[in-house]
Amino acid sequence: MTVGTLKIWRLFVPAALMIIYGALLSFVTYGTTWEMPEFSKAPYLIVMVVPAVLYYITPVRAWMNDASHDRIAENLRAGLVAIAGYKDDKEKYSWKNLRSLFFKLVDEDKSLSTKASLAYFNGLIWTSLADSAAIALFYCLVSVALYYFGVSNALIAVATFLLIMVVSIIGNRVSTNRQINIGNEQLEHIRFEHKTAVERRLNQLD
Repeated sequence: MTVGTLKIWRLFVPAALMIIYGALLSFVTYGTTWEMPEFSKAPYLIVMVVPAVLYYITPVRAWMNDASHDRIAENLRAGLVAIAGYKDDKEKYSWKNLRSLFFKLVDEDKSLSTKASLAYFNGLIWTSLADSAAIALFYCLVSVALYYFGVSNALIAVATFLLIMVVSIIGNRVSTNRQINIGNEQLEHIRFEHKTAVERRLNQLD
């Protein structure tokens, strides 16, 4: 998977989840079924753009994923410093200062690029599960409102979306750990093949 493909999927997955979870809510509360649109067709694709963009510009995904993202970035940052054997200084050797080196090495080394494709795929799962948790929470709140207004089976919908949210959060944590493991495999390769480049960059920051 390429970065470009990853960005496209990350844009449209939340919109698809909104439609699917909306159909699930409709089925649980009213027993009605929606015919799922053929997302590949242009009219449906255009309809999906609006919720996709609206979700994209909100900070919801960041709220759900910031802690996990920080764990992943910190693992790579600390790992690069450890490769050089330097005393760590989180301010001087920040991820912001080392990020460009990491991705430069990934772009130039085929072995690292192969691992990167795995990281991109896992990253899609990682963010999609965070999106799923956020959207399930939204529909859970909608279900609570429906229960307040006396809609039949609204409590079942509440329980359903709570379960989806919990499973999505657990899955997000698992995929975070997988992302860290992939990063560790990349760091191991960098240790043996690109230690000099890492030392050079850290020396530039001194």
